[in-house]
Amino acid sequence: MANKGIVYIWKCMVCGAKHYGKNPPASCKKCSCEANRYVLVPKSSQGNEEWELQNYLGLPGLNNLLYLIGTSRKGIPNAMCCSSVTQISFGPPLVAVAINKNTLTHDNIKETGVFSLMPLGRSQTKLAHHFGRNSGRQMDKFVDYKYQPTSTGCPIIEGCDSYYHCQVDHHTTIELASHTLFVAQILEAVVKASEPPLTYLDYTREMSGS
Repeated sequence: MANKGIVYIWKCMVCGAKHYGKNPPASCKKCSCEANRYVLVPKSSQGNEEWELQNYLGLPGLNNLLYLIGTSRKGIPNAMCCSSVTQISFGPPLVAVAINKNTLTHDNIKETGVFSLMPLGRSQTKLAHHFGRNSGRQMDKFVDYKYQPTSTGCPIIEGCDSYYHCQVDHHTTIELASHTLFVAQILEAVVKASEPPLTYLDYTREMSGS
């Protein structure tokens, strides 16, 4: 009998859609979110309809804050929603962001070495959903959104009161299996705490209507 190989099951964290294959799809056919919203279903849970992905991953214990990451390449702006962001040093001011290799944002940062980082507020769930579920390869995400460019062209989206303008140190970049971990120095920062931050749990609860 021919060996059919290992079957991988991927699940979309936004809408729950499943995908079968060695790698997640470039975007979800159901909600159009990018590949970074897919996680691999463990073998022990495959076939169990009662399995809850968030419980398996220890969520919402890992309830990270949500950010928009803005990039620009050849004069074309793009942005994505990201929860894998952390500050790693005060002096020099450094942040680390993990970006899925399937995203346009990843390619832009690789080439330009710069990005803008915009913390989202509790009232900006729709903003997170728009920039998180749509792919910049398939549409212009800025058709209905205004922005101001940084000195390197990275977009600061209207309504984002706080932002960080960051430059990547490619010598400290770490290649992971599905993501690249970029370490960047903050060149410029504007911080205005106008409302509580938006967390991943806040986002999923509002999107599910719970």
